[in-house]
Amino acid sequence: EATDREKAIEALYFARKCGLTKEEALKMLREAQIRIDDGPKSRSGNRT
Repeated sequence: EATDREKAIEALYFARKCGLTKEEALKMLREAQIRIDDGPKSRSGNRT
């Protein structure tokens, strides 16, 4: 499980690579994580 700091670093790298703002990258990362968590396996609460 990645820490929030690791996620932020990943988002910043992604933002620089794609020309996004930090906020845009973090939003995309959160939305992608929600889609992954809501996948075929059963959900166990809403992790943030």
